[in-house]
Amino acid sequence: MRKYVGIFCSVLLVAMVFFLGCTTQDTGHPVKTPAPWVENVQLPIATPTPQIVYVTVTVPVPAQTKVTGPVPSPTSGATVCRGSEQTAAGISITGNVYGYASVPDAGIDEIRFTIGLDPCSPALDLTQLQIVFSTPDAPAVPLRQGTRTSTGIFTTKIGTTKVTVLNPGDEVEIAFFVTPVPASTRINIEIQPPDGATVTFTTTAPARITAKNILS
Repeated sequence: MRKYVGIFCSVLLVAMVFFLGCTTQDTGHPVKTPAPWVENVQLPIATPTPQIVYVTVTVPVPAQTKVTGPVPSPTSGATVCRGSEQTAAGISITGNVYGYASVPDAGIDEIRFTIGLDPCSPALDLTQLQIVFSTPDAPAVPLRQGTRTSTGIFTTKIGTTKVTVLNPGDEVEIAFFVTPVPASTRINIEIQPPDGATVTFTTTAPARITAKNILS
């Protein structure tokens, strides 16, 4: 009897295991998990922070060409004076010195020449200018500026115009009478400005005097 009870219990246990296996058998379809329920809530959208973007643009720059050329020099002959570069008159005789003879056989009785100033010299007051004329056979004769030519007065003209001031760039003709100077006589002329160096001119009258003679 006990033997049959043991067999019955074994059969019953096998039957229960088989039954439970059938009820839990996988059907082959995935089991879907229901999605959680979410309430539709409107959330504020944050304003995006503006972003600053730096863009570097490289622009090709053409290479500079260095041009080397001659530097222009000041115009030849041009003189540039800076301030009071020369405070005293720098007189010079320009051109020839002429001796005129109204009676050639008697000798030269009039002297004419032209003077000018150095480029940077101040203007010269001709009324303060003095000229001294001399020969070995006669005493020195001082002459001053005036309006009428004589043996003691010299005139100053630019062309036919009488002037009393000599400016740089001007050329003034000086004329005066002298006691007749015979042929082959040594002549000495001194031009003495009130300020500045004395200009001395020395020559000899020609051996044969004509109406117009070049002394220099």
